[in-house]
Order: sequence, then structure tokens, then C-alpha cells
Amino acid sequence: MADTAATPAVAGLSPHTFFRDKKLQTIIRDVLQHNPDMNIALQHVRIADATLLASRGALLPSLQANAGASGTRYGKYTMEGVGNYDTNLSPNIEDAQVIGTRPTPNYLLGFSSSWEVDIWGKLSNMKHAARMRYLASQEGVSWVKSMLIARTATLYYDLIALDKEAEIIDKNIRLQERALEIVTIQKAGGRATELAVQQFKAQLLNTRSAEYAIKQRILETENELSALAGKYTMKIERSPDLEPGHHFDERMGTGTPVAMLAMRPDVRQAHAELEATKADANAARAAFFPSLTISAYAAYNAFSGNMLFAASSLGYQLFGGLTAPIFQRHQLRAQFAIANAKQQEAFYAYEKATLNAYREVLNDMNMIENTRQMQLLKEEEVASLSLGIDISNDLYTTGYASYLEIVTAQKSKLDAELQLVNIRRDRIHSNIELYRALGGGWQ
Repeated sequence: MADTAATPAVAGLSPHTFFRDKKLQTIIRDVLQHNPDMNIALQHVRIADATLLASRGALLPSLQANAGASGTRYGKYTMEGVGNYDTNLSPNIEDAQVIGTRPTPNYLLGFSSSWEVDIWGKLSNMKHAARMRYLASQEGVSWVKSMLIARTATLYYDLIALDKEAEIIDKNIRLQERALEIVTIQKAGGRATELAVQQFKAQLLNTRSAEYAIKQRILETENELSALAGKYTMKIERSPDLEPGHHFDERMGTGTPVAMLAMRPDVRQAHAELEATKADANAARAAFFPSLTISAYAAYNAFSGNMLFAASSLGYQLFGGLTAPIFQRHQLRAQFAIANAKQQEAFYAYEKATLNAYREVLNDMNMIENTRQMQLLKEEEVASLSLGIDISNDLYTTGYASYLEIVTAQKSKLDAELQLVNIRRDRIHSNIELYRALGGGWQ
């Protein structure tokens, strides 16, 4: 990896800039649009947004419209019944004030309001906690997006690697078929034994069996990639190129450690959760103190429909009161202890996310360099084994090498070629994982 001060940071690149393969870019767009996990994460954001909206409303006065009508027949020996009867006999009331008693009607139309004054910051802390959880849910979406992009790219290059393995096996099958034909002819001419024929045949059968194993792995990988895109099956077009240098700019830098952590969605999510639990603890502490509630109402109220909207039927009230917990101390202490424990838990989760980020980046940076060196050495090994096969064929023809040496040389070359494909794939995987570990992909 190049000097971080001289090269741009990988994490700041969008997926369509970091991944050069146009076919892969198309698949990534499809996955991000239809993946079920992405859609689930987006619903979590909506839930958190609704919770934040509710917490904001708790800081504002409530206002309700009230309308009601009732008819009540009071018993003769009840306070209301006696009172209404006595009122109707009073010389001090007007005709419009006579109360109907069979039954007694009552009409009400007005408004009521209540407001808890946030003296100790309980409601504002609850709002802050909801806001932090909303931000955490957004970071959760970013983390899911980053993981999906990395997984999609990994499966895509797995398919290319499997295609390469299938090509190598197919080429070796043709070579082994030719070798079997030659040794069969030599046996007919008395220059080879039946044992040699059976050895070459067994090697060919083994390689053909590996061909079907590769086909199965290709099918499974295609199906997994289709599932990521939310589809039962889809045609996956892919590049034939597996050279890492053609797909990534490995000179890109990682950026500074602080900037690296700032780009990781899981670290940002853990930090937001930590802030939310801190606000929860503050709200739980404020619950120990008295709460001040102011309430009011204004309404038309009358026992006659004709008089409901008369000015004299309008009534109102303004009330303020303090409520202090007395017999709820144990519950409040328990809630405060739970909030503190959750805050400590969130701190450890944040610490774990930070340590994990550092470990992943360090591992992936070293993996890129190590697989690059491994690829160079393995390419030399394949070239040497290819030359060895040519030499063994010449020696076998002239009688200076046995058929076992040819079989061994062919098997060694096949294994080395497959290992080279896997090393190239692992090198590509390391670039993808470094991109994800640095927090890239969600921009």
C-alpha cells in the first residue's frame, strides 16, 4: 500500500469509482435496489424517525378538541337528583335555567390543553436519545450497504475465478485425453504397459470429476448472487479478467487513523448509540425530581342545546401542579441503574467496533502485499512446471522418463494453475475487504 499522505483515501471513493468493472457496477446497483436486508434497514430508519417525531411532540403543549352529549336520569334520593329538584323550585332562576330531569341532558364543546414544563431536562434528553438512535439507524443502513457491496463484489470475482478454474480444467482434460491416446498407441506397439494406460485414464477421470464440482460451485455462487439482488435467478454477465491490477488501483492510501474511523458506519453507529444511552441516563436521573404540569380548558357547557353557544355558557380553567415521586423511588432507582448499565454496555460496544476496525484494516493491508508476492512466485512456479511438462514429454518419447513422471508433472501443473487462480482471487478479495474495512461503499 502506498504512502497515505501522497495518495487519496480508498474509503472516500464511491463504489462506482472504486470498482472499475462496469458489469459489476450494474449488479451492485441491482442489489442495493432490491436486497431484502437493505429494505429492512430502511424500515428501521422510518421507525426511528417516527420515534424522534414523538419525542419532539412531548416538549410541546398538547391540545385536544372535546365534544360530548349525555342524558342522565338521577335517582330521587341522590345528591344530584335532590339538587336539581330543589334548583328548579328556587325563585332565583330564570325559565331558561330550569333543568330537565327526565333525563337530565348535558352538552359540551371546547378545547383542553396540557403541558409538562421540562424543568430538569428529562424530555429534552429523551428527544436527544431519539435523535441519536435515528442517526444510528441511518448508519445501520450505511453499514448494510457497505457489507452488501463487499459481498456482491466478492461473489462476482468468485465467479470469475471459478470460470478460470473451469477453463484450466477443460484445457487439462484435452491434454490428458491426448496423453491417454498416445500411451494407448504406445501400448499397442509394445512401448508402454497396461499400468501406464490405467494411470493416465485414472488421472483423466479425476480431472473430469473436478470439472463437475466446479460447475456446481458456479451454480451455487450465481444463485447466492441472485438472492442478494432479491431475485430467484438472474443472468450474471461477468468479465473474463482476473488480474487484480486491472480492477483496482492498489496505490490508493488508507488515510489517517482518525479519518479511517470516521468513515466506518459501524463505528459511527456505535458512537450514536453511546450518545443515546447517555441521554437515557440523564432522563432517568431527571425522573427523580418533581414535574410541573400546566393544564387549561375552555368550553361551552350547558344542559340545554338551545343555550350551548350562549356567551354565558362559556367556561374555562387554568391549573398548574407539581408532581413528585414518593412511593416510586425503587422503580426509579431501577430504571436509573438499567440506563447506566446500558450506557456502559454501549461504551464497550463502541470500543469493540473501534478495535475490530483497526484489526481488519491492518490484516487486509498486509494481505494485499503478501498475496501480491505470492502471485509473483506462483506465476514463476507455473512457468517452470509448464516447461517441465514439455521436457518430460520429450524424455518419455526418447525413453529417458517414465509415464509416472509425466502424470506427476501434469498434476503438479494443474494444481499450481488452480492455486494461482485462487491467489489472484484472494488478492482481489483483500482489496474489497480493505475498502469495506475502511468504511467505503456507503457514500
